[in-house]
Amino acid sequence: MRAFLAFEIPDNIKHYLTALTKGMGAKITGVRWVGEEAQHLTLKFFGEIDEETTKAIGKNLAHIGTAYGSVETAMGMVDAFPNRKRARVIVVTLEEGVDKIKTIFDDIENSLSALGFEREKRGFVPHITLGRRKIPAPLLDRDIPRIEETKFVLDKLVLFRSTLTPQGAIYNRVWDIPLKAHGRD
Repeated sequence: MRAFLAFEIPDNIKHYLTALTKGMGAKITGVRWVGEEAQHLTLKFFGEIDEETTKAIGKNLAHIGTAYGSVETAMGMVDAFPNRKRARVIVVTLEEGVDKIKTIFDDIENSLSALGFEREKRGFVPHITLGRRKIPAPLLDRDIPRIEETKFVLDKLVLFRSTLTPQGAIYNRVWDIPLKAHGRD
């Protein structure tokens, strides 16, 4: 199965981001916007893995649930990767709780390297993907909406199965790890 590990984001944030992308879609062309049901904060993309490997990943990451409490965060701004001049991926950055998210990410990377998974070579920037372009183009300031101050809590890691279809990817939950509130902050 094709799989990835992500923080699940709350439904109210998904609703907000969907409304945001609908407004942006009228101004920005050539973007395949992420549907509400597919919004998440990716921590690790695995590619194709088998059932046994998904179980090994879950076992190896089980400590995350008790080692860390939930993460309070807030949306930052609409931005783009690799940059706004050549926007290929349109994202919302996060402002609060970023250090804790990066600490959890580092713990995940360390734990998964013990299973033989390669560490991420690019610097990790916590974000929520809004849309993707096949052909990079500038993301103009006039087309970028201002984000309301919206705080939310990340309290669950989820391993998702990703099934590619002509209409886009469909994500199904394989397992999850709740982050316990009594964990380390």
